Amino acid sequence: MNTTATFLGPVNQLPAEGSDQAPTGKSEVEACASMFAESQLWFDVSVDGVTLVANPQETELFQLFTLEVNENNAEATPAWGDQAYEISLQGLFPDAASFETLSDASEPEDFVRRFLEVISSSLKNSDLKAEGTTLPLIRWQAGDDGNSARVQLLGLLLANEDQFQAFCRNNSGEFGFIFEDAEIQAHGAREVITVLALLGITLGSVTSAEAGIFKPLAKKEMRIQQVAYSSTVKKAPAPIQQQQSGWMDVHQDAYFNQALLDYGKSNKSTKKIVVDISKQRAYLLVDGQIAIDTAVSTARSGKYTPRGEFKITERVQSGKTSTIYGCSLPYWQRLDQSAVGMHVGDLPGYPASAGCIRLPHSVAPVLFANTASGVTVQIVDSWSGPAPQAAPNIIVAQVVQQ
Repeated sequence: MNTTATFLGPVNQLPAEGSDQAPTGKSEVEACASMFAESQLWFDVSVDGVTLVANPQETELFQLFTLEVNENNAEATPAWGDQAYEISLQGLFPDAASFETLSDASEPEDFVRRFLEVISSSLKNSDLKAEGTTLPLIRWQAGDDGNSARVQLLGLLLANEDQFQAFCRNNSGEFGFIFEDAEIQAHGAREVITVLALLGITLGSVTSAEAGIFKPLAKKEMRIQQVAYSSTVKKAPAPIQQQQSGWMDVHQDAYFNQALLDYGKSNKSTKKIVVDISKQRAYLLVDGQIAIDTAVSTARSGKYTPRGEFKITERVQSGKTSTIYGCSLPYWQRLDQSAVGMHVGDLPGYPASAGCIRLPHSVAPVLFANTASGVTVQIVDSWSGPAPQAAPNIIVAQVVQQ
């Protein structure tokens, strides 16, 4: 395995834990681009400035991570760091002044270059405090009018000067660095890095047929312009945590109605799971009565657990792992054909998943043993069901301590 690059990735743009998507590519940059290929962070760039296509009032959460890439099979493994930042993306482009110098004669590539110039300069003057260079990783397409561009932000590459120079040497001709030879020859190594940091890496236009992920841009003369803006970056808790030994359950209040579970195994009973988002609880119903009542953890802020009725379509007791989040998913039960499912996970006392329904380690095996493919799972904002029936053999779940 080889690890050299550090990234900030928009983690809310990743799929749920049950996605079969895996980072792929010949390099760490390609692997990062593949992880965030479905990013919805699109910007319209024109002489009127830059507009985030998504809600421009919202901030986007970026978390630090590194990638280990196996050069033999191009497999990549993400390792998530404990640093994250909320970035107001629209705030990186507070006015249109930097784009007013462009004209009707400007080509889409000119708008892309200016976009990279402004965002890199704004980040450099922010509270990100990254050592070395910060390069936006993007894809772009020409606007319908031929005098604008739409840019997709995939992440940010962080590197110190030595790492960045090595990166340039090792990937010569592979990426669309945008700079002018005359400018590079007129500067020393430190200035060269500044030029490249300003102008970034372009990962290709999505409008043309691509031989690979990247489509290098032609070199074009332009004036480098520093832009200083007020900070739009602030530190935030890192939502993705590396898996520790044991599983957290701050509740430890789950219980089973063993008599009802035994009844459900020996009779042609109807079983259904209900997930109450507001209460952060899940219930296994046997003929309409609660047999299991447990705490769960569903999607954190910025992510979404889908509502509606689903069927369990895939069940994996052990061996299921998330290639993106770097965690195991014991007692996995997939909902329909989605990337969302039920599985063992940490329950910190609040919604914390990337979309899945996390179950306590002590409850998931029992729920798994008492369900099957085809069982209905109903996910609702709020549920008012029957009170649990009293039984002499209620078992309070004991949780493996972290």
